[in-house]
Amino acid sequence: MSAIPIVAPSDDPPSSTPTSPSTTTTKNVPPKPASKSSSANAKRLCRNVIIHGFCKFEDKGCEFNHDTNNNKSVAQPSPESKTSVRLVSPARANTLPTSIVSSVSADSVNAPVFVPKSVSDNPVPLRTGTPMSAPVQPETPIESSESDGHVQDPNIMPTLTHSFSQFDLSPAIPPNFQPPMPQDMMNMMPPGAVDPYFYMNHGYPRQPLQYHLYTSALPHVANLHPHQRSIQSFFIPDHLREQLTRRNEAILATPPAGHDNLPQEVHVYHSLCPLEDQPGQFFGHPSWVYKATCSVDGRTYALVRIEGFRLVNEMAMSVIENWRHTRHCNIISIREAFTSRAFGDSSLIFTYDYHPCSVTLYNAHFTPQAQAALLAQLQAMGSNNALMPETTLWSYITQISSALKAVHGSGLASRNIEPNKILLTGKNRLRISCSGIMDVLQYDGGQNVARYQQEDLLSFGKLVIALACNSLQSVHNLPQSFEFISRYYSPDLKNLVLFLLSKPLPTKTIDEAITLIGPRILHEINCSQYYSDALESELSKELENGRLVRLLSKLGFINERPEFDMDPRWSETGDRYIIKLFRDYVFHQVDENGVPVVDMAHVLTCLNKLDAGIDEKIMLMSRDEQSCLIVSYKEIKNCISAAFNDISSGRK
Repeated sequence: MSAIPIVAPSDDPPSSTPTSPSTTTTKNVPPKPASKSSSANAKRLCRNVIIHGFCKFEDKGCEFNHDTNNNKSVAQPSPESKTSVRLVSPARANTLPTSIVSSVSADSVNAPVFVPKSVSDNPVPLRTGTPMSAPVQPETPIESSESDGHVQDPNIMPTLTHSFSQFDLSPAIPPNFQPPMPQDMMNMMPPGAVDPYFYMNHGYPRQPLQYHLYTSALPHVANLHPHQRSIQSFFIPDHLREQLTRRNEAILATPPAGHDNLPQEVHVYHSLCPLEDQPGQFFGHPSWVYKATCSVDGRTYALVRIEGFRLVNEMAMSVIENWRHTRHCNIISIREAFTSRAFGDSSLIFTYDYHPCSVTLYNAHFTPQAQAALLAQLQAMGSNNALMPETTLWSYITQISSALKAVHGSGLASRNIEPNKILLTGKNRLRISCSGIMDVLQYDGGQNVARYQQEDLLSFGKLVIALACNSLQSVHNLPQSFEFISRYYSPDLKNLVLFLLSKPLPTKTIDEAITLIGPRILHEINCSQYYSDALESELSKELENGRLVRLLSKLGFINERPEFDMDPRWSETGDRYIIKLFRDYVFHQVDENGVPVVDMAHVLTCLNKLDAGIDEKIMLMSRDEQSCLIVSYKEIKNCISAAFNDISSGRK
């Protein structure tokens, strides 16, 4: 017998909606006694009603309260809006029970949209340009869907959709609106608290890497015999490990607090992180530098943004193609240039290779902190003046000359030989940045390239004087600066500066400058080769460590697999038993008092012999000291290979 739906009482007047009850013929079933949990749940508002506005299990045994009119947290409707709105399609108005039908006041059609508190405190810039205080516009009616027994109101459902959307913000959202919530929902979090798991353009706090916890070699073990080695000799030095770790941490850095207004994506780049606290000036144009990840290749790049610049001549972007073909070890390569309105204005974006933990020459040598650090370093070496060592200065001159040689040879001009445009990316390692920007900002079709190349040589000479005198103001008093250079540096440096600052007759080239620094180039090449040999030596150590890691991984896969404990084919007999005893021989040795022996040299020696598979024999003893085995490293290696092949092939 089909049950006749029972119509729930309504708030409508008796004249508009009859309330004559209908009954159904059912068997006499004794009522079940109400439990305490049922009575408590009957007072609690159903969450389906809170989220969806209805509950399709109301007539199927749902024990929660479905009457939204008795909820104290919901605002009482005004007398003018007492008439409830029935949201039922005409085709099913006589078949659906009243409990499924939403009874929402007519004023809720124009109700404002829910905004999370963390978003309302820091409003996100709108994408449509509509002000935040714009009045709420009714949404476009949507056809009611009858699938799964859900009836959608053409006016209410768009509002509900935006209410639970965290990222698709409507332009008509009031900035400080807080919707009323039921009492049961308000107990989940204290008022005014921000959910710590809510994510909206905020980077999770990252703890710094503990690279400073590594210890260096002790003084009393520094002078060892030729056949002795310290434990630090098996791994890379502390300063190199710290440098590489800092770079990895800089690549994974997230935007700090206060930079939530950055766009989610600019062209094909996302996860923008500013590298400057304040905007810079690029020949009168405000500029920003960001770190971003490319969605095409997944690599990290540096974006230089020229704020508020409108490109007049489209041919100016063709200069970037010439710079892309200029590849040099002392020039930061440019990848592309494009215009974007992702920041809310007309911005010009240049994409360069990213070198983490790099600083400009200005920050490295001309700030008070840098000069104090240089003075302390030189005093530790026995020098009382704060002058830059001449070998370091010649290294800088050689690298900049090599970069200018490549640029001028390509028919271009650098136009950025300045302390704040040259980066120091490593130990005395220079790279010229911001290449090609001036060619786009002041595009002239390449008519003044020769004049710009002469200006590069003049800027090069001024930079050398500033580095030698350790002051940017030294270029304004050339006679005193030349006297200073003549007193503390070699005549070759003075001759180079005189050539770079002299007037061209008719022109001077970078090749002539390279001729003056020719004898110094050999010393720079010699230092570079030594540094390359040192890095290769450290790389060979890590190569050996990688070999040992692979061997330890095989031992970890084989020893004491819990899923094979009761399997006689994987019991600790035969080859696997030998592997277990060898593991105890390497890692679980104890002294005569039963104290564990932690000897890294013993571990590395045994693993190296095992990986080589030598014929040297060792004695393995069981844990109960009742049995002993004498085997060679070659036999143990064969046992490990056989056991690992069984696991990798799926055999037991």
